[in-house]
This record gives sequence, structure tokens and C-alpha cells, in this order.
Amino acid sequence: MIPQPQTIWQTVDALAREQGFTSSSLAKAAGLDATALNPSRRVVASGAMRWPSLPTLLRVLDVLQVPLGVFAQHIVNAGPCRIVPDENGRLLRALPFSMLGQNGVFDQQGLPCGPVWEREVSPGQWWTEPDAYVVRMDGDGMEPVVRDGGSVVVVPSLPLREGDRVLVHGPGHTPIMGLLLEMGAGLNFCSFRGGEVQPLDVLGEGVWLHRIVMMTV
Repeated sequence: MIPQPQTIWQTVDALAREQGFTSSSLAKAAGLDATALNPSRRVVASGAMRWPSLPTLLRVLDVLQVPLGVFAQHIVNAGPCRIVPDENGRLLRALPFSMLGQNGVFDQQGLPCGPVWEREVSPGQWWTEPDAYVVRMDGDGMEPVVRDGGSVVVVPSLPLREGDRVLVHGPGHTPIMGLLLEMGAGLNFCSFRGGEVQPLDVLGEGVWLHRIVMMTV
């Protein structure tokens, strides 16, 4: 019986978790783009699950030090529903809003890293995005849209679109949440605080724009 693509991906994820890899850290260790193994990249335009390419799979197995024959046996034994994320796999990294500008909490690609992050249960299904994280509001800096004590779920790997809610931040920069707007020739940014609209290029170098997918109170 030919395995389904979902079984292939589930097996890769299970072997990666056993060795402490996230999808992004495994991709980078295999010399791939950091988002190459993210769940959002595993689906084609029609909504069907795509197969991993053989070169990609071989690179990943080399990092995991799992021979192809052993991997095939894992697939045979797994079945389509045997490998599921454990409780820890349903947790997201979480950090207070006031700590976003500190050094060492994001890597050079703007993805969360380091020991300072806490863990909390993912609202919805966002635990399937390995680089998703939660920002907890510990002040009134983004009121009235995001209240003190509320939180937002951020997914860096998702592409940005006009009208998206975004988090703009980086080392040494004051974090801001707002909307992406298109006015004239380029994108502009409208802060949740005060509604000020400004071109993105005035935000300067060394900042990341990450898409906000959910707000909680």
C-alpha cells in the first residue's frame, strides 16, 4: 500500500521531535530555507498535501542520521494516524510585549529562540506552525485595539498581504502592532495606537514584520 504524503510528513516531524528539532531548525540544519518544512509549505494551491521532494527528504534524513530503509520502516509501522503531536507539541512560545526588543530572543531570521521564552497552550491549531509565538500585552501601549492583559498569536512564516494585522519589531526597536495598508506606490503601516499612517521604509533597518493571526482577551 502506497503511504499518503501526510504520513511522510508526520514521520519526519516525529523523528525530528525525538532529536529536539523544530521544522525550522531542521530545515536550516539541512541547508534549506528556514520555512521549507513548515506546515504551510506542505499544501499546494488546490489544498492537497504535497509530497516532499527526494533531495529534501535525503537532506533531512542525513541530519537526523536515519537511513532511508529505516525511515521506510517507520512509515510502514506508523500508519496514517499513529504519529501525532504530544502535549508539548501543542504549546507555543510566549513572551511579554515589553521584552520583544531585547537581544537574544530572536535569531537572525527573526524567529524566536533562546531560553527566555515561556510556553503556553496554543489557542486554535496554531501549534502546527513551528515558529508561531504568543505576545502577551503587559501594558497599554497598543490600546484600544489590544488591551493590557490580552495577547496575540504571531506566525512569521505566513506571507504578508495588504490589510493584514502585523507586529513590527527588532533588536533595539520599540515594537508596534498595526495594519499593512497600500496607499499610492507602496505599502504603509498604520499603528493600532493613535492610527498614525507612515511608509514602511521610515521604520528603518533591522526590523521584522510578522503576521498576527489571532487576538485574545
